Amino acid sequence: MEFAVTTGFARRAAIEQFGGTGKGFHIGANMYKRNAERFTSDVQLSLNFINLDNSLTNVLAINALYGVRYYFSKPENDTRFFLSVLIGPAFKNESGDDYIESILDFGYAGGLFVESNKFVFGASLDAPQNLIFKIGYTF
Repeated sequence: MEFAVTTGFARRAAIEQFGGTGKGFHIGANMYKRNAERFTSDVQLSLNFINLDNSLTNVLAINALYGVRYYFSKPENDTRFFLSVLIGPAFKNESGDDYIESILDFGYAGGLFVESNKFVFGASLDAPQNLIFKIGYTF
């Protein structure tokens, strides 16, 4: 098994019915099998924080996700491209000027990545409606 720690810049999707746009950050950790031929399981624990634009509203999501990785290249390659799709429970806390709301929600993450020389780079769509550009290191 291999372990990766990631961080990144998060941008809330510009969909007005989901609360508008915003920006923030991502911190995450994944556990997976790097030497898999094509498919392997992937477990992710992550935290996404967004501050909505033109608002005092903050959205914090803590995700515990499980899913699969699909590697496009062979295990012996130094650089590997992969797709990951994960789902699971999430704790979501939204706070604003005069309210705080905490709920258990549906979490998800899916994206395209490249792993090379112990570094991971990529972009994913993570709950709640965040486009995240990630960089990480594998152990």
